[in-house]
Amino acid sequence: MFGYIKPLACELKVREFELYKSFYCGLCKTMGKKISPFSRLALSYDMVFLALVRTALTGEVPEAAQFRCRLKPFKKRGYIKPNNALLYVSCVSAILAYYKFIDDINDAHNKFKKFFLRIFFPPRLFLSHIRKTARRYYPGLEAQIKPPLEKLAGHEKTGCKSIDQAASCFAELMQIIASFGLDDPNQAQTAGIIGKNLGRWLYIIDALDDFDKDLRRKEYNPLIKYYSDKKNLAADIPAIKDSLILNLIEMGDAFAKFVDIDSCAAPVILNIINLGLCDCQEKIIKNI
Repeated sequence: MFGYIKPLACELKVREFELYKSFYCGLCKTMGKKISPFSRLALSYDMVFLALVRTALTGEVPEAAQFRCRLKPFKKRGYIKPNNALLYVSCVSAILAYYKFIDDINDAHNKFKKFFLRIFFPPRLFLSHIRKTARRYYPGLEAQIKPPLEKLAGHEKTGCKSIDQAASCFAELMQIIASFGLDDPNQAQTAGIIGKNLGRWLYIIDALDDFDKDLRRKEYNPLIKYYSDKKNLAADIPAIKDSLILNLIEMGDAFAKFVDIDSCAAPVILNIINLGLCDCQEKIIKNI
């Protein structure tokens, strides 16, 4: 994922921010314990959000504890003990990390870089291992994830100029990831709506954020294919911004209609959707 999904910390109560940090540490510990210590390299804020959403939708009560982190050992930190939501998100992270590495190899334009990645960091050393571990916990997950990833890779190969077509593939991927394994139809539907809108938002925001870098490196970006330069893109920013805001509204509405606002995770999730993502969006758009 991309690292854009964070709360606006200054608007959280102390206990809410502590809960968020506890989920982050809990995900890190779950990945290390249930998957592999190497899998912690795939830890991201984006996956913490998914764990919070799954917790709120299923009504799972997180169990908190304290520990001393090896990176910051002088003060005890709170963490959420491994549970269903954290285990699932750990598996998703492991599988996506594997495919991200494969994608990086395939996209490497420099032959030496591609050779170096294949020889010195082959997936079989650890990524293949954590992927297989994740597949044991959720056997059908990877089979569901692969088609939208392959479709997205196809768009990148052909140089698809449509941002909506490319973003819809990632929206489909996130819809599957968010709802997979939820037996309750209402839970699955709500998770799917959140995942789908989040996926579209993420893909477009990342394309906006990477516009200059991708233009300089001559890497695929559907916005570059369509607009060719920043001046043309800037003219359409108001329309793009409006469409992104609609994604955030649909996410917030879907969550608020289904989840009891008294859920411990609800204030953090709503803060991320209504404030954190909006703040991230404004910062990126200002640089266009």
